[in-house]
Formats: sequence, structure tokens, C-alpha cells
Amino acid sequence: MKFLGELDEASLARTQRCNRRLGDPNRLQAIRDTGLMDTPREEAFDRLARLAAQLLNVPLTIMSLVDSNRQFFKADFGLPSPFRETRTLPIDASLCRYTLEGEPIISSNAPADPFLKFHPSTGPWGIVALIVLPLINPDGQVLGTFCCIQPSVREWTEQDHLVMKELTASIMTEINLRDQIRKLKAEQRMRDTFVAALTHDLRTPLTASKLSVQLMGRRHADLPGVQTSVGRVTASLDRAERMIQNLLDASRIQAGKLVALEVRECDLHAVAAQTLDEISALYPGRFELKAEGEFTMRADPLGLRRIVENLASNAAKYGAPGTPIEIRLDRNETQVKLQVRNQGTPIAAEDLQTIFEPFHRTRSATESAEKGWGLGLPLVRGLAEAHGGKATVTSGAEEGTCFTITLPLDASARQRRSA
Repeated sequence: MKFLGELDEASLARTQRCNRRLGDPNRLQAIRDTGLMDTPREEAFDRLARLAAQLLNVPLTIMSLVDSNRQFFKADFGLPSPFRETRTLPIDASLCRYTLEGEPIISSNAPADPFLKFHPSTGPWGIVALIVLPLINPDGQVLGTFCCIQPSVREWTEQDHLVMKELTASIMTEINLRDQIRKLKAEQRMRDTFVAALTHDLRTPLTASKLSVQLMGRRHADLPGVQTSVGRVTASLDRAERMIQNLLDASRIQAGKLVALEVRECDLHAVAAQTLDEISALYPGRFELKAEGEFTMRADPLGLRRIVENLASNAAKYGAPGTPIEIRLDRNETQVKLQVRNQGTPIAAEDLQTIFEPFHRTRSATESAEKGWGLGLPLVRGLAEAHGGKATVTSGAEEGTCFTITLPLDASARQRRSA
């Protein structure tokens, strides 16, 4: 750009440094990453422009992005035509480009300033007093500016400077939060793709292995110990398949989605009894099932089984060894309640706040010999919520630890709403 006069040495050096930053590919990528160039006005930014005008009592405030070719006005208060309509300015006419080294432009009287008086935009724009602060992202890249302009001489006060700094920080907070959300969404998409590919690739050999083992069992059924071995291998493969399904469901839960259910009529009492009978082989004599009345409901029986299995297994793993674990079922006219209570060291208060979060393990679980991924309890909550219910927990030295699952008698309505 051609200034309307000869700049002093300091001003010339500043223009040269900023011109080198103008086409910096990292800076331009940072601007693209904001997703704000050439977008409509947004109240989140216009509100801050209005607030700056009101607090400083100035007729013009502008939030801009500055790329290699132009200055784009994202938000403003008092911007005159035709700029209010076009919302852009050629880069050669931009004053804000000279903040790209991170230095602000502040003047009480631009026509008397050794740098500003020669800039061709000061006259046509009526710029006399101005504060131009760079918008700097966490990586140190200057994205643009936030400025206020007064068409008369004005000595800016310390309070004026503070107001502009705080509002500029608010703009960058909004931009940075949006950037974090964008990155989280990209990470979620990548994780979902990875989990889907991983689980697909794992299930194929597991299914083939299971079929092969079952075929061997039929061919050599007369040999001693074959059926026992086949049963043991099949059970291990089934467990691996359940782990894969847990990983898939945990990924859905973390993405804020409901776990898929197959709702039909089932009996919670029968599901709980069968599940406890099967896991009693690992934890003999530990479980006491208490239930009175009918527990027929419309729910996903596999989902109910997974809830009971996870809660009962956790109680056996992390409760006091050898103590009984009580599983109680209750119901009223609209819902059923499942409670699993064990004795032992209480769960720490800070862990109670995050115990249902994916991949979270309590301090006691981490310190124990039991290994895990921290998926069981998030799945319990996810399955309860998919049914339209909820999961809660209490824990204390006297009453022990109690997980409570409350479910509606009919989960069909919830599934229809989420379909």
C-alpha cells in the first residue's frame, strides 16, 4: 500500500513486519479454522460491538478478520454505507493489517500521529481518535481486530483501555470456545470411525472362531473333555463379543446418543434370577435376590441383563470379600426399581460425582487388583436412560453402597420418541 507521505524509520519497520505476516499460511489457516469469514452477522459478536459503543460513547465500533486479500467486518456498530452492506474492505485500504505483529494501534489524534496521518483511510473514514486491538488466538496468531473510532480528538482514559481489552478478551473467548467445540466434534467423528472399524474387524474373526469351535465340538463330541473345552472357549468368545458391544455402546453414550434397544414383554424378576445364577459360578454364595409380586414389563431383556450383570459383578469385585450382596426389586403402578447393595469401603464423595462417566474408574477400583475399562457403570446409566429411567448411587460406611435403577413399566414410548 502507498502511504500519503514518507514514514519515519519506526513506522516503516512496523509496516514491513506486518506485511510479512499478512500471507503467513499458519495465520491464514487459523482464520479459516474459525469458520467466521464471509458468514452472516451474529448476535454474540454484535452485542459486544454495541456494548463497546455504549460504554465508550463512540459512534463506531468494528470487529474484523484480516486475511491476505481483505478485511472482513464480522460485527459492527455504526458502520456507514456501503461498508455496512458489503462488509469488506480491500487489504490495501486496511489500517488493521498493521496489528499483525500483535501490537495495538492507539491514538488520540490520528492526523497528528507520525504513522497514522499518512494512511489513506484516516481522512475518508473520519478517523481521528481510535483504539485498535488485535484478536490473538492461543497459538499467537492474529486473526483480526476489535476497534473503536471517534471522529474528534479524544484522550483515551485508562478505563477506556480496560473496557476495550475486556471486550476483546470476550470476543476471543467466544472464538476459542467455538474452536474447542469444532475440535471435539472432529475428535468424536474420528473416534466413532475408529471404534466402528475396530469392532467390525474384531467381530469377524470372533464369529469365525466361534463357528469353528462349535463345529469341532459336534465332530468330536465323543472324546472326553471336548464339550467342556468347547463350552469354555465359547464362553470366552461370548465375553469378548460383549466387550465389543460395551465399547460400541460407550461410544454412543459419550456422543450423547441413546443405546439401541429391542423392546418386548419380559419379566425383570426372571431376567435378574437367571443372570445372578450364571454369575454365581464366579462369585458363589454372594447374591441374595429379594422380590415380591409381578415384574412383567415392556423392556429390552438383554439390556436388563446387562444392568444386573454389571451392577452385581461390580458389587462382588469391589465390595467387602465374603459379604452378601442384596439385589432388591420393587414396583408401583408405573415403574420398577432395582437396587444392588454391598458392604465395604464407601465410594469417595468426589468419585460419586463422576462415577457414571465413560472410562472413569474410582480411586479404590484403580488401586484394586481388578482390571477394567470404566465402561460398566456408564453402560448401566445409558441403558437405564434409553428405557426412560435413571441410575443413581449412594455410599456410606454404615449403609454400604447402593446403586438404584428406576425404569418405567413400558419403555416403548421412550424408544418411539428417540427413533
